[in-house]
Amino acid sequence: MFGKSLFLTTALCVAALAQDPNLHIYLAYGQSNMSGQATVTDSDRQTNPRFLVLRAGNHSNQKVGEFYPAAPPMGHSQSKVGIVDFFGRKMIQELPDSITVAVANVAIGGQSIDLFDKDRNKAYVQNAKNKGDTWWIQYLDEYGGDAYKRIVEMGKIAKQKGVIKGFLFHQGEADYQMNDWPKRVKKVYDDLIAELELDPEKTPILIGELAPTGDLGWRNDAVKQAADLIPNGHLISAQGCPAIKEPSYTLHFSREGYQTFGERYAEKMLEILKSQEPAPDTSKQDSVVTDSSKTDSTKQDSTIAIRSLPRLQVVESQQPKLYYDQKEQTLFIRFKKNGREYRYRVSGSVR
Repeated sequence: MFGKSLFLTTALCVAALAQDPNLHIYLAYGQSNMSGQATVTDSDRQTNPRFLVLRAGNHSNQKVGEFYPAAPPMGHSQSKVGIVDFFGRKMIQELPDSITVAVANVAIGGQSIDLFDKDRNKAYVQNAKNKGDTWWIQYLDEYGGDAYKRIVEMGKIAKQKGVIKGFLFHQGEADYQMNDWPKRVKKVYDDLIAELELDPEKTPILIGELAPTGDLGWRNDAVKQAADLIPNGHLISAQGCPAIKEPSYTLHFSREGYQTFGERYAEKMLEILKSQEPAPDTSKQDSVVTDSSKTDSTKQDSTIAIRSLPRLQVVESQQPKLYYDQKEQTLFIRFKKNGREYRYRVSGSVR
């Protein structure tokens, strides 16, 4: 009895700790536009069980490193609504119901790329303190005092619980005079890829433009250079995304701008995910045999005949489902087996 109980307990623990391939996690970092500046509305607080935040900041009575239903603030305690909010909503709207999306957001307004550089961040923070530029240190403390380290910590948790699908990045306003900013952006990405032992070919970074109608829209050439320097870097256009004129500057997007921008991040990521899908196994497609004695479509009745389907003892993440391919105008059975997706044409007739 004890042995059975121990076995059951162990099995349940292993299941609880198992990596979920349907949990897609994104690591976001940057400055104020990534933390979000749009006013929070009641609709923003409405949650969906398929959109989660992997809590990276110590606030809101939530534990760092745990998953919660996504609602602002997504980053530090004073974050509002921004790119990641609309990104996540768009992703779950377009992805299959079996997929859950989570975002870990480490972003602080007004800060240089050096805050995220493992080799420069300590000197950067100390220099800011020496100058009395400390208004933002409280938010850094929420991230454990080290932004780079916190991203890595979130990345390790993400790898244990799900799959890291990419990085979301928006930063650069603070570094408008930094000539080598694109190279520094690449270095941070390369360091994260190496430390988290990720495959760069499977881990894109989406880099958004600065507000084109803002004070620093002219810096978007440098943003493009950063995206071009990284083999799996992707530029996200901010054209047509309105910015708000504030007393001292025009840098932040409006709510409408954030929505358009965040959805563009999602659209690019969905495009990338589609390109990563394995090619169909044509050797196993169309294994359902058509009744050759009924070749004249006018003589066939509407009843389908399934002549030969493989045994489906090992089914992953979804049961076999019927679906109609409008392009081919054909009915298929689709299912996953051993990590690959198969589809079988349904055809023929029965009497």
